[in-house]
Amino acid sequence: MSHTYSATTNPPRQDTGNRSDSEFPAGLGTVTVLVITALAVLSQLYAAIPLLTPVGEALGGSATFALSTGYGLCYAVGFLLWGPVADRYGHRRVMLIGLCLLVSATLACGLTTSLPALALARGAQGLMASSFPPVALAYLSEAVTPRHRATAIGAMSTAFLVAGITGQIGAQAITQRFGWPWVFLGSTCLLTICALAVAWLTREHQHTRVAGGPGEQFLTIARLLVRSDVLCLCSAHLTLLLSFVAMYTGLSLHLTASGHGPGVLFLIRLAGLPGMFVALAAGPLGRLLGGDAGLARAGFLIAAAGLITEALTPGTLLGLGATSLLFVIGIALAVPAMINLFGQAAAPRRGSGMAVNGFILFIGASLGPLLATAGLGFPILLLILAMLLGTAATLVTFSAHLVSRKNEVVA
Repeated sequence: MSHTYSATTNPPRQDTGNRSDSEFPAGLGTVTVLVITALAVLSQLYAAIPLLTPVGEALGGSATFALSTGYGLCYAVGFLLWGPVADRYGHRRVMLIGLCLLVSATLACGLTTSLPALALARGAQGLMASSFPPVALAYLSEAVTPRHRATAIGAMSTAFLVAGITGQIGAQAITQRFGWPWVFLGSTCLLTICALAVAWLTREHQHTRVAGGPGEQFLTIARLLVRSDVLCLCSAHLTLLLSFVAMYTGLSLHLTASGHGPGVLFLIRLAGLPGMFVALAAGPLGRLLGGDAGLARAGFLIAAAGLITEALTPGTLLGLGATSLLFVIGIALAVPAMINLFGQAAAPRRGSGMAVNGFILFIGASLGPLLATAGLGFPILLLILAMLLGTAATLVTFSAHLVSRKNEVVA
């Protein structure tokens, strides 16, 4: 994915090659740094799952809202803000401002000594963290050469997914050895390095700024949200991270209540990690299944099958590991397909499309812990989530049908 740049382009230091093209300034090094940064940023959401118990014990109360729900809601709302702003003022500028503010908010999380203060700091962290994913995706969709664009976006999507496992694993390991504040203090150091690398290696591409102010971009989002095909996509998309966060939160509570130690929790979480990399094959699999709608539908159904099977084997560690892997594979297939469907629905305003995508996705993530801690029992929780995912597959099919009918009318 390497190419050269003219002297006037001021290229990234290591993105050299044999062709000058200021229109596509993102080479292999730039994409690699953005993918690593995505992994670090998204890990902040999932780090909360293993921290619920130790933080609650340390600060004296339930940490669900402070760590998870407040963060998820602010993260979701932030998607609606940052996408349109980036469409108007430039992707690189918004990424850097957001990362700098995220470093400060993450440091504040590590220094808090009460649940209300942690809730405020986590809310600010969620709002700032939401500046990166939609803007980075929009940046790659324009700054990478068309030949390598699908690979770059696939790598970014994989990082978003892998963070769901590595964020839990890393937070659990650090908490056991150093205590929960060091999850955030260590993240502060990592995010600082990422911000410096993004500043060093990225260059603003020849982005045609969208006419009108951010207010007009927010109207674009509103218009998207009232379209029937997009409403179907939103309803389906809501279930993805809702089911993911709820399943892993419920699994943690289930295994702890069954007397299993942190080592078992670590291994069960680790078992799902290979499934995340299935997202790298989303392109070829999508072509086999008739496009993004077919791939998303297959992903939802595979994830639902994994949860149903897991509900039947809640007391078997081997069964939990294997069914968790199947569930993760389904999620890993559905996420990039849904991202593409939202991008297609919003074209040419992809930043706004990614804003809607992220808003809906992380509203679901914020609801997941609430559902998991509602006292339903682990098998019942899994069956409810499977039912939601099955419904989502139907909604994706109906959305594709509406788009097809609309295209026929236009033709």
